[in-house]
Amino acid sequence: MGYPNPPKVNQVKHILILLFLLILTFPLVAQEAGVLYFKKVNGKYGWFENGNDKKDWKYIGEIKNGKPNGTGVLSSTFGKYSGELKNGMKHGQGTYTYKSGRKRVGEFRKGKPWIVKSYDKNGKIEIEWIKGIKLKKEEITPLEEKQVSEYKSYKIGVRALSGNTSGNASTSNSSLSLIWENYGLGFNQMSFKTSSSKKDKVFEMKNSSLDLSYTLDLSYIIDWTVTAGAGYVYEGNGKITFVSSNTKYETESVSGFGLFGLLGAEWEGLEGLIGLRYFNVNYSDFNSTNTSEVFSLGKPYSIGGAQLIFGLGYNFQWEL
Repeated sequence: MGYPNPPKVNQVKHILILLFLLILTFPLVAQEAGVLYFKKVNGKYGWFENGNDKKDWKYIGEIKNGKPNGTGVLSSTFGKYSGELKNGMKHGQGTYTYKSGRKRVGEFRKGKPWIVKSYDKNGKIEIEWIKGIKLKKEEITPLEEKQVSEYKSYKIGVRALSGNTSGNASTSNSSLSLIWENYGLGFNQMSFKTSSSKKDKVFEMKNSSLDLSYTLDLSYIIDWTVTAGAGYVYEGNGKITFVSSNTKYETESVSGFGLFGLLGAEWEGLEGLIGLRYFNVNYSDFNSTNTSEVFSLGKPYSIGGAQLIFGLGYNFQWEL
């Protein structure tokens, strides 16, 4: 009488070993090597494929899901980290070498020292961490204490813009703005003047406005910036001259606003700008300068239109 054949144990064992090896090698297959930059874009830090070797943190090594994962080298103007990273942070065994020659060697977790020894440039231990607790502390310059997670850098800039049109009426706009990160605050001066017209009147108008703007940095796509802003007219004066009688009427009753958009390209901190400014300003309640007469136009005298503007800017990084 025969018995049923026993299961083929060797085949099952081989299949299990093969599955185990596939599981072990899957993370290696999913990872790829490349270059990433850690920088601030639109107020937030992140990892990008394009960057500036002089200003941004640069990573060369294994990448997964758009972040450093695995073994690589992270470098900046402060120093260089060589070792293991996970989800964009120092995690695992590694060495951080400061520009001054100091070193931190050991195990890092989530970007922080875990079991690490810090050496001065002569190789002497000055700080030690055991399970994230600092056991010894000596004075280290604030610049050298900065890590990726603690690094703060602010973009500061200044812009000068102007635009001029001529013809039967000449219009000019000139502005100066201070830029902090993505936000801008500026002042714009506008003047408008007509030539001697057939209607025997010459208009001369001036106004000042306060400008607010926001700049969108597109450096993670292309090396351009886009700016949108608005201005509020807070003061000004207008003058109407009747040429034949040399009678003049003036006013300081001014109201209005402006809207503008800019496209910029930056190279080594220097920025070139081109854009368009739309304006709408109203002048009313004109008074005679030589009599008590009040001149009424029936409705406010309005200046409106759009003007091409050009400018230059300079930006730099303020590091804390």
